[in-house]
Amino acid sequence: MHNTDDHKAIRYLMKEMDPSEELEFEKQMREDEDLLIEVESLRATKRRLSALPDLNPPKHIIDNLSEEAAKAAQKNAGFSFNNLFIKAAAAAILLASLTGGFIYYSSMPTENPVTNASSSQTIEPWVDRNDILRYAGEAPQNSETTIHPDLLKSYDRLQLVSEPMGNTSPSNRILLTGSSN
Repeated sequence: MHNTDDHKAIRYLMKEMDPSEELEFEKQMREDEDLLIEVESLRATKRRLSALPDLNPPKHIIDNLSEEAAKAAQKNAGFSFNNLFIKAAAAAILLASLTGGFIYYSSMPTENPVTNASSSQTIEPWVDRNDILRYAGEAPQNSETTIHPDLLKSYDRLQLVSEPMGNTSPSNRILLTGSSN
């Protein structure tokens, strides 16, 4: 057969192509003489095979095939311990994983730590106004919370800005609240 696609010629002869594919294949046959010869030889073979008379198979072949099909059906319909064992193992694994997942997720804490804060303590979001860091209050007195020593030192370097808009010259528009170093 031709080296492009062996099945295209057969599909063309059996009318299995859709119309656009059929038009494309006919264009290829006009351009390639070898493909046209191949299709015509397959068409002649098809005509010769169609001219042969229809014959029924011998009775003993039909009987043998029927017996083999019946035996195969009985063999597949019988009880299989291996098949039952595989299904039981799959069910046990599924049940164990579902139970484990339920236990794991039910033991997780459901309280949200943000909403669990004491009601006497109000938390206000920090808002940066005029690019000035404003600090009001003291370091937390809670003994459970340990503050890094560098953070405590940074509190000492903060300086109070009493008039943020006192001098409006271009060189003084940026206010620094850190140390004067």
